[in-house]
Amino acid sequence: MKSRKDQVQAYFFVVGRLTAAVAHGDADAIQAPGRRMITGTIFGIMIAVLLAAIFGIYGLFVPGTDNSWRQAGTIVLDEDSGARYLYVDGQLRPVLNYSSARLLAPKADGKMVAVSPDSLKGTPVGQPVGISGAPDALPTSAELDTGAWTVCVSPESDGGDSKVVTVLIGRPAGGALTDRQAFLVSGPNGTVYLVWNGSRLRIPDVTALASLGYGNAKPAPVSAAWLNPIPQGPDLGVPPVPGLGGPGPIIAGRQSLVGQIYEVRNAALGTDQLYLIREDGAAAVNRTVAALVLAAPSTAQTYPDGPVEPIRVGVAEMAGVPTSGAVLGTGLPASPPELVGDSPETQRCMRYGTGSADPPVPESLPSDSVRAASVPSATHEAGTAAGRVGVPAGRGVLITPKAVPGAPPGPPFLVTPSGMRYPLAGADELTALGYQNVAPVSVPQELLDLFPAGPLLSTAAASATAAS
Repeated sequence: MKSRKDQVQAYFFVVGRLTAAVAHGDADAIQAPGRRMITGTIFGIMIAVLLAAIFGIYGLFVPGTDNSWRQAGTIVLDEDSGARYLYVDGQLRPVLNYSSARLLAPKADGKMVAVSPDSLKGTPVGQPVGISGAPDALPTSAELDTGAWTVCVSPESDGGDSKVVTVLIGRPAGGALTDRQAFLVSGPNGTVYLVWNGSRLRIPDVTALASLGYGNAKPAPVSAAWLNPIPQGPDLGVPPVPGLGGPGPIIAGRQSLVGQIYEVRNAALGTDQLYLIREDGAAAVNRTVAALVLAAPSTAQTYPDGPVEPIRVGVAEMAGVPTSGAVLGTGLPASPPELVGDSPETQRCMRYGTGSADPPVPESLPSDSVRAASVPSATHEAGTAAGRVGVPAGRGVLITPKAVPGAPPGPPFLVTPSGMRYPLAGADELTALGYQNVAPVSVPQELLDLFPAGPLLSTAAASATAAS
């Protein structure tokens, strides 16, 4: 009996004879069918691999040239040196910086073509072009920040570097003062201000300062760069009182005098209300105004028979007194606020919401965090510009000064992480830099002035031959 192995061999023998009969017409042919095709395929693959290797090695040591970049307006980057050129009129014109290249090649959309030095060989090189001092890095439209600005001033004892202004862009809110807190500061000319609730209130004299409870407080010296952007509020001074010392209405059976302060206690509600007696009646005032009036030297004549202090009466005794039409104390705190920011570890800051009509928000921030989030400004004019700036890396701000009534709108400005602001000549330049669809944020001119001005970014200036 035949084994399974014998049966398999017999099967393949019969299949081979059938294949030979079909392929060669002879069942007893010695050469295996398809052998030539298999052998030719193998040799063909080997030859193709060998040729590819030869050409690859040749191309490695003897590279060819690529001329696809030779189109007018192409921004060319030398792969070896990193030098940038603008290809125009058959020449390679070196460009001083990236922003100049963008202005001269708006259709390139900021894309640079990396080219090998061998491909650049033989191409004439012209005179350099560009704007000296223009930024060499530009944020994209998506990287432009529209968040709030925080402007801080360092304390006088902060490492001997007093009154340095720092501008932080896009910093999260934090450390805001309440309406019961304020900063006491003095400007470059010695004028004292109470910075409260988003405005600066001038304190005209030492009497007013003492009347508010700040007689022993030392105002913190600040620069004009920090102080000027804060909106000016009303003075913390004595309101004018016509007819001071003259007769007023009868109150509680007694003759009142113009300029006296009355205090009405409402026992049922547990509240007190202060009134200033005027010629036309009693005007409601808050504690801040009352303190200023009582401390004024001229008020002493209205209290000939007693101490200069509020005269207390009941609600019923004040009910029949005419009400004055004067509105006093608008824009002033209801009572003298608590002073903060006297520690050398903190900085007095103001947070400005860009594009918003809301007043700035006073903040007290740790000095370490302010310094850590900022770097020295590229150009610093002491007292008038920011000494440190904090613009996140790779980002920037497109801003425009708030329009002044009756004046034409100013040009937009680009602020970069270097702390410089660069004016843009017009709409064509905005398009060339990729900002045509970006709405600039509006800020007061005083905030804009915190950044030193760089050169005008214009196509005309970028196309001019640069000094070698």
